Amino acid sequence: MHLKKLSLLVLFLWVSTQVFCQRRQADSLRLKQMQFNLKQKEEAKQKKEQEVKESNAKAFVVVSYDSKGNKVETFKSNNGERVTTTTIKLPSPLNKKFDADTIDKDSVSIKVVKSKFRMSVMYKGKVLTMYKSVFGPYHLLQKQQEGDRRTPEGTFTILDVKKHDKWDIFMLLDYPNQESYMNFEKCKMNREIPESARIGGAVGIHGIWPNGDNVIDLKHNWTDGCVALKNKDVEELAKIIKPGVTKITILR
Repeated sequence: MHLKKLSLLVLFLWVSTQVFCQRRQADSLRLKQMQFNLKQKEEAKQKKEQEVKESNAKAFVVVSYDSKGNKVETFKSNNGERVTTTTIKLPSPLNKKFDADTIDKDSVSIKVVKSKFRMSVMYKGKVLTMYKSVFGPYHLLQKQQEGDRRTPEGTFTILDVKKHDKWDIFMLLDYPNQESYMNFEKCKMNREIPESARIGGAVGIHGIWPNGDNVIDLKHNWTDGCVALKNKDVEELAKIIKPGVTKITILR
């Protein structure tokens, strides 16, 4: 009987010990789990703070162009701090070389801006090349009548391209066209020109006398109303003109 009680006591103590150990293990596991969760939250918080910090400090590029047409890249940060500004000098389209044999003449057009002394040759909507050009003495005025030596403004078609004994090559424009006649009649109606005035003609694009390129460079407007180019430029241009198709727009 005494032995039986002793056995029960031993069993009780063993069970108690096991329960106590299990509780300690559970408490230890819960503590480790809590520490792990806290560590995870802290790491996530630190990561988010770092991302925000990097985002605020991250530079982005603002692209602009200066008065000379050069590309200006300004690197800025989100917090407003300017990092650096770089000016990238773009290649000038003036006298940019091209292969005339690869050009689809139906996709060529010309834009002339008299105030800038420039002719832009457009190909499929983009600038293919540019040439220096000069005009009549009153280059910023619209042509009104025959003999006024003004270069007409508007959109015209190049009708013919041929060699010229004096101006190297001559490209005849369809001046006067309907737009020209409308302007001519308006000038008469407003009494800006005499009733006896004639509209004129034979306006085109042509070269210059031999060794006369410096006149183009000096922006000397000397023609009777035509658009004048250097001979090498008018010869190059002639290779991609399609008579009856190629349009030229002349602007002030």
